[in-house]
Amino acid sequence: LDVDTNSVHGFIIGEHGDSSVPVWSSINVGGSFLLPPGGKPTEAHRAMHADVVVAGAQVIKKKGHTNWAIGFSVAAIVNAVVNDERKFLPLSTCVRGYAGVEEDVYLSLPCCVGATGVVRVIDLDLSKEEGDAFRKSAEDVWKVQKEVWESWKE
Repeated sequence: LDVDTNSVHGFIIGEHGDSSVPVWSSINVGGSFLLPPGGKPTEAHRAMHADVVVAGAQVIKKKGHTNWAIGFSVAAIVNAVVNDERKFLPLSTCVRGYAGVEEDVYLSLPCCVGATGVVRVIDLDLSKEEGDAFRKSAEDVWKVQKEVWESWKE
């Protein structure tokens, strides 16, 4: 796109990794949406998402860690809470009931963060494909954590 990344806004939701879900309908560059309403992502769009998925691993491969990114993220969350910023940040939150998820799974969604923590979660208008992918992301995470939840019941 050849623009400053600060001019690009949108959300990738769900699990942080292979089953993350780009919400193409939310992505805008300088206020103009990347895709027209109802538009479908192209192969180039899917390649951009693939780059995002492997970006962390590439940083670790080159530097051995991603501590700066984690530090900046934590600082942004702390500032939002301490200063009651009411700022929207992608945070892991319980998604039971969101987009048809039935289990207590914690995934990334755009959350408004203020002095009391998460004030609200944006109810994104997901396309059918985005909703299906989000539910699959939740299922993938649930498969991993299910044993832990069930062991607490005993």
